[in-house]
Amino acid sequence: MNISNFCKSLLLAALLAAASCTQYVSHPDWSPDAKKALNSFIRSERNQKERPYVVFDFDNTCSIFDISEQLMIYQLETMCFNLSPEAFSQMAMTGMGAYPESLQKVLRDIVGGYQDLYNRYGPFTPSGVDNNTAVKMREDPAWKNFAIGMGRMYDLLQDYMTADEAYLWTMGWFAGMTGEEIYQMAKRSHELYSSVETLKRSWTGEAGTHSWIDGVSVTDNIRELWKALYENGIDIWVCSASEVAPVRAAVDVFGLHDYCKGVIAMTMARDSAGRYIPEYDFTNGHSFLAGPEGSWIEDDIPTRTQPWGKGKVEAIRNCLVPRYGGKGPLAGFMDSSGDFNFCTEFSSMRLVICFNRANRKVTEGGGLIAEVAMYEKEALGYNLKKATKAGDIFYILQGRDENGMRSLRPSEKTIRLGEKTPKVFDGEDNARSLEYFKEKHLTVKEILETYCIATDVSDPSNPLGFSYGFLDRYDGYKSKE
Repeated sequence: MNISNFCKSLLLAALLAAASCTQYVSHPDWSPDAKKALNSFIRSERNQKERPYVVFDFDNTCSIFDISEQLMIYQLETMCFNLSPEAFSQMAMTGMGAYPESLQKVLRDIVGGYQDLYNRYGPFTPSGVDNNTAVKMREDPAWKNFAIGMGRMYDLLQDYMTADEAYLWTMGWFAGMTGEEIYQMAKRSHELYSSVETLKRSWTGEAGTHSWIDGVSVTDNIRELWKALYENGIDIWVCSASEVAPVRAAVDVFGLHDYCKGVIAMTMARDSAGRYIPEYDFTNGHSFLAGPEGSWIEDDIPTRTQPWGKGKVEAIRNCLVPRYGGKGPLAGFMDSSGDFNFCTEFSSMRLVICFNRANRKVTEGGGLIAEVAMYEKEALGYNLKKATKAGDIFYILQGRDENGMRSLRPSEKTIRLGEKTPKVFDGEDNARSLEYFKEKHLTVKEILETYCIATDVSDPSNPLGFSYGFLDRYDGYKSKE
């Protein structure tokens, strides 16, 4: 070998060694396993000729806590509505006729309360009442009973349906507004509550009590990750069960717009003037593309589904798979049952980061994925390369600290709000499941396909001694192209 070729070989070797050591994400709050997996993933997928893509849930994944549940509080405390009392009554009662008298009474009280408040503090607008009126109004027992009733109705509906289906009722609160008015309202909410420390709050009055958590954040870790993916040629999509305008506002407020390819989320129907009506749009609801200089462009491919649970798989297959030449996402980012399907069913998926809320039980998707992540770590000894070689998705848990201004933690363990001790699981059943999986040497496929199916403790086929699972039917691990 001549000196010239020898020098070139040394240079190439040096470049390859440097590339293998490049840290695309380095924030100290990443768990070591997540940091290693993300760097390995970006290194292996960067700058492909055909751009790959990844999909993020938003609430409790990109953000710590829920932007939409926080927006509900903001909307009530400022009375940002664009409904006459008659229109409000129609909105509140839409689809509620089949529910029991206990719910009907709450609805009647809500409707009467809105009429009373409208007469005294209205007319209400998407901009909300002024500060002086807001202070006076929030001291009024009538307002407090109305706000409690609205919050309790959301909670009560979850006894009859999933949380995300119940959220569809609260999306009706946006009726009468344009998408831009909802975007601006959500922007104000995100800006306000991103600047406060996490706090448990409640209203108590004649109507009962409604409690919630104040405070919502997107950490520097997420901004670092999105920037790294974007700069290395990997497209970033959000698929959320929140309404699309508040999610777009969150992407903008939290400094993510420049890295985002687009947002798929819940879409309400609109009238001829472009104002929302209390009805889901299965026909013309579209995703939005992140445009230049903070703009948003409505896409021309209809979503045709509610993006929660199995609906997220359908939304990705309707909107994204055709855009990327028939290919599915390479990585998913999740926290809950609503994300389980899209983070397990795509054959293209290589990596899933599950943001650990440490409150997900064996009867929830986030709980099962937490168990699988620990099983892959402790029993299978996976890293990204080993999982890919075995034909499995690599699952990683990322812990967080819910206290103060909220942050991620360099661990799979989470410190829940009001607590000091980090933990992986909500309770003993998750740990017992994990030990059973290890004892039986189960595959990832066997675990996911068996223990996602809702199975009562009394079922003769149940080997665990407690109820587990959350789905009636599952299409299967890595079953979708």
